[in-house]
Amino acid sequence: MEIVNGSDLGMGLKPRLESGAMLPHVTDLNLFELAYLVCRKEGPAKATEVVGSLRKAGYFEVHDVHAFLDDAARLKCGRALSTVDCITIAAGESLAIPVLFARHERELDAELKKGKFKVDLRFLTDSNS
Repeated sequence: MEIVNGSDLGMGLKPRLESGAMLPHVTDLNLFELAYLVCRKEGPAKATEVVGSLRKAGYFEVHDVHAFLDDAARLKCGRALSTVDCITIAAGESLAIPVLFARHERELDAELKKGKFKVDLRFLTDSNS
């Protein structure tokens, strides 16, 4: 979403994606979330265009959310996080890759204080991400 919005965080990440220095992994649920957020701001045609363009650009590998649902349910059971965040973290655990969030959010920070996750959570707002 940060890249789509053209934020400083997104623009800082874009060169790393374009150069191939990193290949992010997302689930189809993450693309769903992006589509509805763009749709609310700019309408359904723009949402379809944005998601389609991102898929064609090859900036990331898309995974079927179903592969991560059992682990996401386990996370959701024990953690006060959104379903999307649980699925995203479960995907990172399954793929053995760090999970990158745009910024710290109250719920994530509270859960990090309670205990670590099986995977490293990183944030674009932190200088070392």
